[in-house]
Parts: sequence; C-alpha cells; structure tokens
Amino acid sequence: MNWLGLPIALGLLAITSVARADDVPISDSARQHFTAGVNLMQDPDGARYDEAYREFKAAYADSPSWKITGNLGIAAMKLERDGEAIDAFNKYLTEGGSEIDPAEKAQFTRDMQTLQAGVAKVTLESDPPGAMFVDERYPSAGSPVVNRYGPFTDKAEVGVRGGHHRITANLSGFKPSVWEFDTPATAPHPFKLEKEEIPAGGVAGGGVGQPQAYARPVPTGVFIGIAATAAFAIGGAVVGVMATQKHSDYDSLNGHQLTPADHSKADSLKKDGTTLNLVADGLFGGAVIAAGVTTVLYFTRPTKEVAAPRLQLLPAVASNGGGMLLSGHFE
Repeated sequence: MNWLGLPIALGLLAITSVARADDVPISDSARQHFTAGVNLMQDPDGARYDEAYREFKAAYADSPSWKITGNLGIAAMKLERDGEAIDAFNKYLTEGGSEIDPAEKAQFTRDMQTLQAGVAKVTLESDPPGAMFVDERYPSAGSPVVNRYGPFTDKAEVGVRGGHHRITANLSGFKPSVWEFDTPATAPHPFKLEKEEIPAGGVAGGGVGQPQAYARPVPTGVFIGIAATAAFAIGGAVVGVMATQKHSDYDSLNGHQLTPADHSKADSLKKDGTTLNLVADGLFGGAVIAAGVTTVLYFTRPTKEVAAPRLQLLPAVASNGGGMLLSGHFE
C-alpha cells in the first residue's frame, strides 16, 4: 500500500490507541488540530498541505507526541521543508518503535533516507537579529516553491530541497537583503541588514522587503469601448422601434381602400421603414464590433508593477513552534 495514504489513517489510530507510560498525553485541543490537519490533507478538491502543516504544528506544540509527527513530516515534505520532514520522520520512527506497522516503518525509513540524501543545510542569520526569511526555490519547470522561516533571534540551520534558491531577509525598518545561490551553498551567508533611509517629512519606503506586487490595470480604451457599445446598442434599439412603427403604419394603411394620396403616403412609409431598418442594422453591427474590440483590449491588457502593500501576514516557524506574523508598517 502506498505510504502517502498510510500515515493519515494510522495517525488517527495512534491518537486513539492505548498510551504507553512514557507517551505524551494528547490534549483535546491537540486532537482537534490533528483532525483538522488530516481533513485538510484529504480535501476532495486536493490536499491543502500548507494549512495541514500549520494544524499539525499547532497540535505538536500543544502535545509533543510522536503520534503527530508522521503526518507533520508528510506535510513538511510536500512543502519542501525537508529538514523538518527528516526530523519529524526520525522522531516518528524512533519513538513509535514496535507500535508502527513493519511495512509502514520500512517505507518511512526509505523515504527519510531519500530526503537525507538530497537535503541542503542552510544557516540563516541576520544582523540585527529578528528577520523573517523568504526562501524561493526555482525548479527547472513550473512556479517557484516558497517557504518562510523565522523570525530568529539567533542563527538557525534549516534543511531545504536541493536546487537554485533565492533567500530574502526582511526586517521592518531595514532594507531587504538577498542571497541567491545553488546548493550546496559553499559557505554560510550572514545577512547584514542596512537601515532604511527615511525621507524628510515622510516614512520609510519598502520597509519589510515584501515582493513587488503586480496588477493588470484596465486601460481607458476598455471604458471607451464599453460606452461605444452601449451607445450603438441603445441607438439601434431606438431606431429599430421607429422602423417597427413605420411598418405598422404601412400595414395599417394597406388595410383600407387606398386613394392616390394614400398610395403616395404608403410608398413614403415603406421607404422610411426600410431606411430605418438599415440604420438599425448598422448601429447593431457597430455595437458588435465595439464589444469585440473592447473584449480584446480587456483580455490583452499588460501586467504592470505596482507598489507592494505595507502590511503582510506571514506564517512563522521557529524552533519552539509556529504561528502567524504581521509584518510591515503604515504609510
């Protein structure tokens, strides 16, 4: 049986199993966080590993039992937090001992060894201390994989997936510091943060080194196109009503015995109706063309760089637990 499914079920069984004398008691709060994490990993729309990881971290912080670490390790591995995944798997295997199914133990051991073979150790340290670190790994295909670590009051070692990385140290009031490298890193890289300059009579600009934001603003031509489409459509509807009225008058007149004067009036009504129909068709055609141009302008509008927000809510992971960090400042 594939081990990715096993720990979820076995983790639930372990939570409810008879405890050994040296087991850590599992609180109701930890049990709730653990169950929420399992549900997130089993989401019908796709596993939500980032949220599940936070739930398992919260469960383990509340009740540090080995029974939680199997699923915690899976979530960490899926997020490429390989150092944490190795630590969690090792604890699960070491402390679980004979309570773990032999086949599951063998599979966990093989996968832990695979992670150990490819993990890259990176030391994160900032001067001054307290920075948040944003790690972006750039795979050969697909979007970057992003993880956040910290804040750290002292240097800390984290295990990351091998490859090309860009790590940015962010601390409020200081300019962001960037380190870009390929694993294995040849030497530690202490992040020396420079004080952010504050313009006279103003406040600091970038502040926390948040990534530049991007947007696709709607060009003026789109609004002009919408207005033109509406104008053509309304004009076509009005002229269409007038044409209909002319044809109605023509039909009404033809329903009687016509005098020479009536024949002349009927011909005039017919010509006017035909002309109005042509005008209405032209206006409706203009509306279709304007709508088409407007659609093209909207969907092909370019992406532009915009000012990043000054506040950001980030997941924070430290050696003694995890949580959320509100980073930034008001302008």
